[in-house]
Amino acid sequence: MDLIRAKSLASRLRVGLVLGSLVIGTGLLSAGAQAQPVASTLAAGASSTISAGIQVQNLSTTLPANVTINYYNPDGTAPTPASQSFQIPAAQSTTIFGASMLAPAGFKGSAVISSDQQVVAITNLLGSNPTIGEAYDGVGSTQLANTVFAPIFLQGIGSPVVQSTLYIQNASATPQTVNVKFTPNGGAPGAPVPFPLNAWGSVAVDNTNDGISGSFVGSAIVQGTGPIALTANQTNGLNLFSQTGSGTGGPTVYAPLVMFHNGIGGTLNTGLQVQNIGGVPTNLTLTVFYPDGTSQVIGTPVSVGAGASYTWYPITGMTQRVGSAVVTNSANQSLLGIVNELDTATGQSSAYNTFASGTQLVNFPLIMFNNSTNYTGEQVQNIGTCDTTVTLTVTPQGGAPIHYLQLIKKNSGYTWYNPNADILGGTARVGSAVVSTPDACASLVGIVNEITSPQAPGETTFAYEGFNQ
Repeated sequence: MDLIRAKSLASRLRVGLVLGSLVIGTGLLSAGAQAQPVASTLAAGASSTISAGIQVQNLSTTLPANVTINYYNPDGTAPTPASQSFQIPAAQSTTIFGASMLAPAGFKGSAVISSDQQVVAITNLLGSNPTIGEAYDGVGSTQLANTVFAPIFLQGIGSPVVQSTLYIQNASATPQTVNVKFTPNGGAPGAPVPFPLNAWGSVAVDNTNDGISGSFVGSAIVQGTGPIALTANQTNGLNLFSQTGSGTGGPTVYAPLVMFHNGIGGTLNTGLQVQNIGGVPTNLTLTVFYPDGTSQVIGTPVSVGAGASYTWYPITGMTQRVGSAVVTNSANQSLLGIVNELDTATGQSSAYNTFASGTQLVNFPLIMFNNSTNYTGEQVQNIGTCDTTVTLTVTPQGGAPIHYLQLIKKNSGYTWYNPNADILGGTARVGSAVVSTPDACASLVGIVNEITSPQAPGETTFAYEGFNQ
């Protein structure tokens, strides 16, 4: 496969084999495998043609991974062809897109990825007419849950109008009914809206069937009788934000990258939406940590009810343009969050899920350097109790590992991004990466931003979360 062609944005948009949404799920073929779900398309009424590309990373450093992708129509039946299998060398990654993706032309449904080694995967959503895109994580089998939360859901907001779509996948061979409850900011959860799901089936929930009247700003709770996977999209037809639903949160929210008046002209800002998925109201406190180790409490604590959410946009008052965020709460409730990145001058946008905890190792399935003008920036936050020197290990597809060292202060973050320094060592344009620390007192989380440089026409910025291991 021509990896450079497969990962160039222009080529990805031209292929256009997969119309609509590709929801990726995962299951286990053996004890060593890890599941991955999720995917989506634009909200109802958007006209962009959507294709999906999958990047799968083999986490074994010694053994190849034998991988199978099974595709499912929304009613749970199998298309033709129904599956494909391939092998990924140890510590390498593989791109499935265009001619290498064997789902039939026009396919719109879900998928389950399985392997005899531990794997992780992301999906890039790629649209043309207009150019638009976003990325999101697959969901591992250990992260599947019967109740899943989406911290932000918008309907009929703004100009152009923003609409949201929930893509819900039944991650089991047993039929079930899921109930969706929407909670407006500052209000109580609404009545449940039921949706039946066949075995391995999926459903799109948007302004045509969600039971919401008029405009809405809030969050959603999806409750099933079995395991489900969820992706939520927001779009106005020109920008696309995607988030992977989560079944669990934590008392603290960590966001590796937040910005205020960043970028050329100071028009790049982030919005941080935090949902209280606990049972009682609580007060949220937002603290921003800067790369030099200094910190700043933003505003005063804000109250948020059970099931409800609160949005900081923009994060007014940051004294530096770039930082990392930590949100705590007074009642020790469980929290979830999402960060939206938006440049109002260039129209670039992306979104990523926040983190509740970290590990000493984080995996990034896709990194790029000048891949037909596509680059990635890797943002890592140290949420531990000590400063630490981390190692970023980059593995070009088909190449040898390259190591980079960096000191990151506690609660602060660091970004690897330099369009003038080839992080892949000049041997490839596409690869994967692992960031790690030897210190038990340190803990890491991270995200990846995919951008074009120079800026390509349309909305060509993507973001996804690193996988903790």
